[in-house]
Amino acid sequence: MVSRQANAVVVGAGIAGVSATFHLAARQGVDDVVMVDPRPPLSLTSDKSTECYRNWWPNEPMVGLMNRSIDLLEDMAEES
Repeated sequence: MVSRQANAVVVGAGIAGVSATFHLAARQGVDDVVMVDPRPPLSLTSDKSTECYRNWWPNEPMVGLMNRSIDLLEDMAEES
């Protein structure tokens, strides 16, 4: 049996959409990932960020999510 990755469409070219597209294409090996947005990538609010992050949140699920994100950022920093 031959398995084939399904194509993916990411709606939105903000930081979340760009990140999702990168992870699907570069990390998960999904072929033909398409990002859809009427505006240029990172041009609405994502380009106005302070480029910092925090791991303080009022509840444990958000702390866990942010800690995972920080781990991914640190892994990418080490790779580059």
